[in-house]
Amino acid sequence: MLVMWCSRTAFGRLQRIAPCTVTGFHRAMSTLPKVYVTRKVPPDGLDILRKSGQVQFEMWDSDDPVPRVELLKKVKGCEGILCVLTEKIDAQLLNAAGPNLKVVSTMSVGFDHLSLDELKKRGIRVGYTPDVLTDCVAELTVALLLATSRRLIEATHEAKTGGWGTWRTLWLCGHELANSTVGILGLGRIGVAIAERLKPFKVKKFIYTDVAPRPDLANMIEAEYVSLDELAKQSDFLAICCALTPETHGICNWNLFSKMKKNAIFINTSR
Repeated sequence: MLVMWCSRTAFGRLQRIAPCTVTGFHRAMSTLPKVYVTRKVPPDGLDILRKSGQVQFEMWDSDDPVPRVELLKKVKGCEGILCVLTEKIDAQLLNAAGPNLKVVSTMSVGFDHLSLDELKKRGIRVGYTPDVLTDCVAELTVALLLATSRRLIEATHEAKTGGWGTWRTLWLCGHELANSTVGILGLGRIGVAIAERLKPFKVKKFIYTDVAPRPDLANMIEAEYVSLDELAKQSDFLAICCALTPETHGICNWNLFSKMKKNAIFINTSR
């Protein structure tokens, strides 16, 4: 079962998924259900766990991933795991955790690092954060697109290294969004949010490809459904927003790139 949870309420969701009966405030910590947190997370989240009085938790207090050997050791006997996308939650880890494990929550939008079949087989519930980064990713995608199309990184380098000199007519000219065709591979929340931000730049047309037409979302941005080949051929700017699945793995390959315009700009903010 997939359940939605986000930022500050993520830890509250973890508690509700794996409820515990507390017999009193003086219950010994050693008897409380164990939760392992695989990475340093925002203090507000930890406060929710700490103040609940329902669990004891241990955290890998680092910005770097927990070593696999350490992870397998620490999850033993846990009833809950809070992980991030660098931790592969597979049969090996679930075996190491043992039969007490009730819930795995990941602080990420994607969940391709979770072996969903194994989790479902064992009746372990899953939490993830599907909508918390939509605006952030859309804004950064637009920032990357503008930085690339207007050659801002090159211009900054020239300014810092003394390359800025006499005004030249064609020096560092880029490509404008006005009257362009913007393609979106994978029209979901993020794809729509990107198009909404690009619309004021006088984009001529939005086109998209997905596993099937998505008229409800497409109507919000007046986007046209096309084949993958047509997406590659028509797009002046191509934004990749699809989820990583067996069907999309390696989809951006020579076949796609060879059909694109020579001056097209490709922005990948997917996995």
